[in-house]
Amino acid sequence: MTEKSKIEIIKEFIETCPYLKKGKVNVDYIKDDPQSYSIDETPVDPVLIDFIDGGRRLQIQFDFSIQSNFSVLENIKNSKFCDDFTEWIYKQNKTDNLPKIDGICWIKCLGRGTILQTTDTTAIYVIPMQVVYDEDF
Repeated sequence: MTEKSKIEIIKEFIETCPYLKKGKVNVDYIKDDPQSYSIDETPVDPVLIDFIDGGRRLQIQFDFSIQSNFSVLENIKNSKFCDDFTEWIYKQNKTDNLPKIDGICWIKCLGRGTILQTTDTTAIYVIPMQVVYDEDF
């Protein structure tokens, strides 16, 4: 059996968040439907630290994207969702409930949700995130 990719493991971890209304997270694809979610990898240098023993501290950065309804009242709900999600991620770190990636150090939000784009009725919010893990030599 093929080993899961790190992005797939992160996706499955995020799908356990109780605040996701439909629970399914896509990778590099967000549907036009409200309450759709996606993980969109950000191009960054994956190496944070080269250790003396030949091991490395690596990172995966990505945006957690949320397609939501867009109106004055909905924007307040969307802001609350972003706050709840970032707090949930923080609590998972605090209790060491992390994605099952070998050598994982943390998963965290690098900011709170901001609007990436809008239409008359929908908006895409993004929460920048980071997973850091150590890789032995």
